[in-house]
Amino acid sequence: MELRSILADLDRWLAEHAPGDYRQLMPPADPARVAALAAGAFRVHEDVLVWLSTHDGSKRDPVPAAGAFVPSDFPLLGVSGMTQGLADMVDDVERAVADGEEEFIVGLEAHELWLPVARNHTGGELIVDHRPGGDHGAVLEVDPSIGVDGVKRWDSMSHMFGSILGALQNASMLVTGSGVKTAPRIEDPGDALPHVVWDLYFG
Repeated sequence: MELRSILADLDRWLAEHAPGDYRQLMPPADPARVAALAAGAFRVHEDVLVWLSTHDGSKRDPVPAAGAFVPSDFPLLGVSGMTQGLADMVDDVERAVADGEEEFIVGLEAHELWLPVARNHTGGELIVDHRPGGDHGAVLEVDPSIGVDGVKRWDSMSHMFGSILGALQNASMLVTGSGVKTAPRIEDPGDALPHVVWDLYFG
C-alpha cells in the first residue's frame, strides 16, 4: 500500500482508538524547511518527505506518555528534530575520526548518511539509512545504551508504518531492535485521553 494511504489509515485508527496519540500529531511541515533538511548533503528518501508532508513529527506528552505509538516508545521527529539529529550524527563521526575511534562508531552508532526520524526518552533513535546499496531507505535502530548498533528493523518507513498499523489493528506482536517481542494495548487512564502502550515480552 502507498505510504500516504497507510498514514491516512493510521490517522483514522489513532483518532478512533488512541486519541491521546492522535492529538500529538503535528500538522504538515513547511515545504521550504523540508527542502533544506539535508542541506544538499544527500537526497532525502521519498518516505521521509511523505511523512513530513503529512505530519511534522509527533510530540511527546509526558502526562500521560502519549505520542510514542511507534514501538517501543518512539515519538516521531519533525524537521527540527531531524535536522538536529543529522548534525549530531555528523559531529559524532567527525569526533570519532579525530579520536581514532572510527571503527567503533561509524556505521554502528553514527553515520553522516543516517537521518534520525524518531527518538525515545532514553536516547535511542530510529534512523533512515541513506547510504547507497540494498538497505537504502531502511529503518535502523541505534541505542548504544542497550547494545543496539544500527540494527535493521524495517525495509523502509512505508514498511514501518504498515507494520505498526497492522499490529495496532490486530493487537499483534512486533520485535524490537534488541530482539524483544512487544505488543500494543490501549491505556485509558481515565483522567486523560486513551493512548497506545507497547508491552514487552521477554523469554
